[in-house]
Amino acid sequence: MKKLAPIILFVYNRPWHTQQTVEALLKNDLASQSELFIYADGAKQKNAPQVLEVRKYIKTIAGFKKITIIERDKNWGLADNIINGVTEIVNKYGEIIVMEDDIVASIGFLKYMNEALQMYKDKESVGCIHAWNYNLETRYKESTFFLKGADCWGWATWKRAWKHFNSNGEELLQMVEKKNLIFDFNRRNTHQFYEMLKYQILGKNNSWAIRWHASLFVLNKYCLQPTKAIVKNIGLDNSGTHCGDTNIIQQPIDNIKLKNIIIIESDWFFKTYKKQFLNLPNKKLQLFKLLKLFIPPIVLKIKNKLIRKEIKEKIKEEKYGWFGNYTSWDEAKKECTGYETDIILQKVKNTLLKVKTGVAVYERDSVIFDKKEYSENLLIGLLKAASENDYKLNVLDFGGSLGSTYYQNKDLLQHLKEFSWNIVEQENFVKEGKKTFENEVLKFYSNIDDCLKENKINVLILSSVLQYLENYEKYINNLLEYDFEYIIIDRTSFINKSKTRIAKQIVPEFIYKASYPIAFFSENKFLQQFKEKYTVEKDFFSFCDPQKYILDNTTHGYWKGFILKRNIVL
Repeated sequence: MKKLAPIILFVYNRPWHTQQTVEALLKNDLASQSELFIYADGAKQKNAPQVLEVRKYIKTIAGFKKITIIERDKNWGLADNIINGVTEIVNKYGEIIVMEDDIVASIGFLKYMNEALQMYKDKESVGCIHAWNYNLETRYKESTFFLKGADCWGWATWKRAWKHFNSNGEELLQMVEKKNLIFDFNRRNTHQFYEMLKYQILGKNNSWAIRWHASLFVLNKYCLQPTKAIVKNIGLDNSGTHCGDTNIIQQPIDNIKLKNIIIIESDWFFKTYKKQFLNLPNKKLQLFKLLKLFIPPIVLKIKNKLIRKEIKEKIKEEKYGWFGNYTSWDEAKKECTGYETDIILQKVKNTLLKVKTGVAVYERDSVIFDKKEYSENLLIGLLKAASENDYKLNVLDFGGSLGSTYYQNKDLLQHLKEFSWNIVEQENFVKEGKKTFENEVLKFYSNIDDCLKENKINVLILSSVLQYLENYEKYINNLLEYDFEYIIIDRTSFINKSKTRIAKQIVPEFIYKASYPIAFFSENKFLQQFKEKYTVEKDFFSFCDPQKYILDNTTHGYWKGFILKRNIVL
């Protein structure tokens, strides 16, 4: 075997864990031929005794070819310590094996890592090697497989791959969103990496690992995974920075026979993971989240508690969701039942009244929430429009029900110099809106022209509405004739295809019995309709509908929004 890759070990304040990690490495045959670098982070005041104990221990380690200890003179934090240490060593040696102080290796760990580094060193599409995996019950014949992105519980990489590491989480998130990759980034909705990356940006975690995964993922690079783990994480005891208690079963094996396999993401992993780990209660919770996607602007759900109760009691083998690929709206409509708007109207009314009267804090889609959630991008668009109009905001909410979006955002907009919210809806909603909800700010109209007679609108909102309009292209063309300064589109359905697809949307019967046509737009074709008059200032995935839904094996649906600003005419 060629010269072995150096090992880098990151330690901090866990003496017992560190000792277990080191002793396990020393049981590897190649340990005595391997160079070890230990990066010991500096102490925070409360951790000083444990940090000193770790530093005392690492100075007693022997058995490796050479040991170099780097003691930080201050607390860098896990992320910065790892990023800096990996960069220093991999740039010097060209390749590296990375361990943290809670990863216990099997006796075949170093052999596997070094052989894999050698086998794939010239394969540009392979970005890293990983040593851990779930204890999956599989008949997959190979000892390794590939997943896109990266992993972090005992791993290795090359200088050629680490150079792509991007520490800017916001840039990575934008690339994931712009390329419509959320579903795949989350490993086909089996993991929550998208949310983890957002939390890193918001400062709720400082994960270097999610940025490493994203850095490779957006470049379409793969990580070699073992079918059975050859390391065990002993830090899942609330002793680590990011790890808490877990019920993950870990049964590492001693050795792996490497074989050169095709570099392609493995389908069996996702199927097996979903079957083994996404148990029935989790599936019900996922269903509950998916129900948020089932609404046109006036077709909304019943109360949160009732839905959860119905999910527990009535979910069987019902078919619901999006089906078919119809040649026309009329063709889809013939197979749809429609819905009883008066029944829906009463559900919306009763729920929203609780918000109006202060009984409930926040409502969305007829579901009561304990605290408010905001569509940050929609709010950004509203505040930007107001700031460019002498802090005056006059909204036309087309298809805005009885004012759900108004009640969601009004508290953050009331400071404006001028503020009005005007809803254009179907006649029965307008009648109920005027009777029960209308006030000095919130008004209801049956058509746009009546609204414009009384208001100087500077923002048009189109939220979860266009895809449910039979003549959506005609509606869009008509709306463009009004020359609104801003158009904010939200919760609109798209597909990863070049043509619009007409489908049939079926609502679960325990909510109400209904089905109706829905359009999944081609994003590029959709935006072309606005291109002549408007510029896209921001595009975003809708805040409560962020992930893709598979319509069939080749077609993914996703929900998105845009902030459009009218072009300046010279």
